[in-house]
Amino acid sequence: MTAEAPGRRRQPRLFDALPGLAGRVPWMPLVEGPTPVERCEAIAPWLGRDDVWIKRDDRCSRVYGGNKVRRYEFVLADALERGAKTVVTAGGLASTQVMATALLGARVGLGVQAVLFDQPVTQFARRAMLADVTAGAELIHGGGYGPTALRTARARLTTPSSYLILPGAAEPLANLGYLDAMLELDEQVRAGQCPRPEAIVLPTGSSGTLAALALGAAWLGWSTEIVGVRITTSLACNRLTIGLIAAETRRFVRRLAPGFRPGPGRFRLLHGVIGPGYGHPTPEALEALPWVERLLRVPGEITYTAKALVGLRQLVHEPRYRGRPVLFWSTLSGVEPPIAEGARARLPREFLRYFEGPTVA
Repeated sequence: MTAEAPGRRRQPRLFDALPGLAGRVPWMPLVEGPTPVERCEAIAPWLGRDDVWIKRDDRCSRVYGGNKVRRYEFVLADALERGAKTVVTAGGLASTQVMATALLGARVGLGVQAVLFDQPVTQFARRAMLADVTAGAELIHGGGYGPTALRTARARLTTPSSYLILPGAAEPLANLGYLDAMLELDEQVRAGQCPRPEAIVLPTGSSGTLAALALGAAWLGWSTEIVGVRITTSLACNRLTIGLIAAETRRFVRRLAPGFRPGPGRFRLLHGVIGPGYGHPTPEALEALPWVERLLRVPGEITYTAKALVGLRQLVHEPRYRGRPVLFWSTLSGVEPPIAEGARARLPREFLRYFEGPTVA
């Protein structure tokens, strides 16, 4: 398969497969060509298997990697088409979505306001906040989930020409990015770059990526099981919520492309990895943290990726997957965002306390 030149994609594969979307769904090129698929050789000793694969979405852009970039090809294009000047979003202190919004928003000329809720303070969270302000984001302290929701709504209402992106960006428009990603993976499988996986493993919270991958696998006629390692409360992440996201995405696409009629796809959740809650360290995640860094060659984080690797190690030794191809879908960025000298001084004073004392990881 011929690689696409960075920044030169004519349109997503999805528009070729479903022409009814072209010209009716906003899109801009942010992903710089197909992301590689390769064996997880760096963590094979820890996994106990040398035949597990990885989809390197951590390398999808030189600005910032991870699973939000594909989603923002549609979402930020929609924001600009609607005349937005500022994006309002919310996330945890260590939110990679907020980082992606800040960095990619700046790239396309959008201001960013981000309301951050509390979570256990890690070195990754400190770097994230500094990277956010370096990119030009205006940070607003949210505190708990309730106050964060109220302050996000207030920011949206009081900011002229603003566009709201909810935590996780799991709406149907954003999910098109991972229907498109499944077409990319299918090309790579057919080109012999990796075997068709029996399971795809990834961390999941708001679950838009998981739902879209499951929907995409069903559309392709694959029997692949999409396995989400749950990293947030089961009230927000469960079979019902994921099924609703998949159904809403399917309806969205069918309104524009009536021939799109896949089933919901096969998916399940691994519930036993999360520990005390969102962002809380567990002994297993702390053990996995250096293996994240070996695999991706960037500072690891325990909220999503370390816990996902714990779940991956469990899954590859399940009897049904022994000797069968399993793929880990990387959702963390493989690009370390820049941090300006004096970035800490740019933080609102409410955030300075997160830089006092030790971190949990």
